[in-house]
Amino acid sequence: MLDQIFALYIESLLYTAVGVGIIAGLWIGLRMIRRKDKTAKERQSHLYDVLLIVIMTIPVLSFATLGLLIVLKA
Repeated sequence: MLDQIFALYIESLLYTAVGVGIIAGLWIGLRMIRRKDKTAKERQSHLYDVLLIVIMTIPVLSFATLGLLIVLKA
């Protein structure tokens, strides 16, 4: 039972990491296209902010995705 839950958690972690990575990449790309940041320091600061947001949201969303996967597998 514990092995199944761990496997589902790893699966949800993978789905969440890919999804959040795609969204973060699109956000950074759109910001580059619109030329919001004028200097390299502003671009670097924004990149660090996005990476921090990604690192903080992946575990939280992973548990939510785990709940959905458990419901769908039942």
